[in-house]
Amino acid sequence: MRHAIGLSAIALSLSWSTLAGAAPEAKSLLEKAKVGDAIVVESLALSPLIATDKNAPAGDELLTLDETMPKKLVTIVEFNEGDVNNLTFSNKSDKPVFLLAGEVIIGGKQDRIIGRNTIVPAKKVQQVPVFCVEHGRWNGETKEFTTAKALAHGRLRGKASFESQQDVWDEVATKNVARKTKSNSDTYRKVAAQQSDGTLGTWEKQIDTALDKLSTEDKAHLVGFAVSVNGQVATIDLFQSPALFKKLESKLVRSYITEAVDTKAKKEAKPPTDKDIKAFVADAEKAKPEASYATDSSDTTVNKGVHAAKARVMYKKGGPPAPASAPAEPAVYETYQSH
Repeated sequence: MRHAIGLSAIALSLSWSTLAGAAPEAKSLLEKAKVGDAIVVESLALSPLIATDKNAPAGDELLTLDETMPKKLVTIVEFNEGDVNNLTFSNKSDKPVFLLAGEVIIGGKQDRIIGRNTIVPAKKVQQVPVFCVEHGRWNGETKEFTTAKALAHGRLRGKASFESQQDVWDEVATKNVARKTKSNSDTYRKVAAQQSDGTLGTWEKQIDTALDKLSTEDKAHLVGFAVSVNGQVATIDLFQSPALFKKLESKLVRSYITEAVDTKAKKEAKPPTDKDIKAFVADAEKAKPEASYATDSSDTTVNKGVHAAKARVMYKKGGPPAPASAPAEPAVYETYQSH
């Protein structure tokens, strides 16, 4: 086991072409971040991403599922009499709620994960796409769901953002075999529970100890991680707001551990370099963005490259439309997943 922390002198600096005939696209959030030296625990390496823009938005207006649901500020119930891939989300709070694809919710007729990164406005009832992660159950005493306070591991999050329901079921079954958590309904619930029952505690403590060695300033501007398993880039998560990232940091770290915990560390594996991370990002960016999920308040787009796919969430706060020549607003959140 080993871990180290520090900042590389090279900031990520990638230039993206604009879409033909469209308004200039907002720069990737990665252009406003530098990469820290990797924290390595067994097969897992986390490279901190630290914002170089010290005027990043505070992010206080966006709430998360786990801070609103226990206060009964949001409810999630079955859509109509039950729809495998849609649920009804009611936001009763006076602030918008950010949903991360892969967040695990349990109950209803079958356990699900959030299917798309999105934002639900204040005082809004909205249909939200989901994926079933419990193939063998379609019954229940209640239509309502609660948060499992867990985020699916990277490969499963990738299936949710970029693939099909069958792909999600297949990945759940694979992880249940690996974690020895198979059940009659083949639910992901037991894997999710391991993120809070102490099963992953040793890994999590090592990561937390390493992150504590960051300077006060860098901690304040931490906005994400580049994640690799045995030296191969697997996931990149990056937020516009350090405050929003902070709310989800522990949940993200536990999902990274869940991804890597079954993979035996290779002694020869090394954390990815800045060049490796840039190449991973560039692969997804070569593909044209496509609409994935759109509402009155947010747009989610996806790019699917040969080896990596990207999902990006833009928050539409209302007001008059911007001129066609104006650059788009920066994303609230961007994620890259290997596939």
